[in-house]
Amino acid sequence: MSNGINRPYGLEVVQSQIGNGGTQKLGQYFIYASPDGLTTQAQSIFKGDPVKWVDKGTPASGTADYKVQAGTIVPQKVAITADDTESAFAAQDGAAFVGVFMGCQFIDAQTGYQVNSDYWPASRQVKKDTKITAFVNDDPMAVFRVQVSVSQATDVAKTIYLNTQNGLNANLNIAGKTITNNTSSENPRSGSNIYGSVYYLDGSKIANTNTLDVKIIGIDPVITANPNPKGLIPGVDMPFINLLVKFNKHVYGSSGVVGPDLS
Repeated sequence: MSNGINRPYGLEVVQSQIGNGGTQKLGQYFIYASPDGLTTQAQSIFKGDPVKWVDKGTPASGTADYKVQAGTIVPQKVAITADDTESAFAAQDGAAFVGVFMGCQFIDAQTGYQVNSDYWPASRQVKKDTKITAFVNDDPMAVFRVQVSVSQATDVAKTIYLNTQNGLNANLNIAGKTITNNTSSENPRSGSNIYGSVYYLDGSKIANTNTLDVKIIGIDPVITANPNPKGLIPGVDMPFINLLVKFNKHVYGSSGVVGPDLS
């Protein structure tokens, strides 16, 4: 969690708007595993990743038949090709969020031991006839911190978030384009078991459009150290700052949200 340096970290819970401080509200969900345990969710899921239900808009991951995976969760952005194009990702963005992944539990096929992990390792084989349980912060009123970055190399200026943008909406993203203003070269395409999630708030997509992923509440008041010259101010001239957001489209928190399309 750094202000001023391009280092996305996913979504970190801060509090709930119903007044429970930083207490986590975790629900239990399932990650896909075939009955024999040999075929499992082929997409890694990292702590801090936003997740959704599998539906017909979810690209093949683990099995080509999305109906087989019905009732299980996947990250918002499921890898499609090596390029992970913006247009391919956009096709997955219509569904409402279940919440933010915090960890999982499964029985390893090789050792027979129960594994408690803060990420799901893609395609890990599990014991026959056992479930992969995911723990998700599914509180529709949860407030999260997330870093601002951009998905387009031409939008470097938009890594600087302005106070005048409070109350607007934005999309989440991964696999950002090359950033050139004295920061790291490119946002990673995937999280890792060391650094966790790499989702960020896409500064290229901030608008008043109500169908975007999250509502911006404001700048995170917890200001962390940054490598920029002294004098840069969050909300004025500092790039890559942390914002507070909540989901616009949540399966439990919005009126009239449709369920997963399994037609």
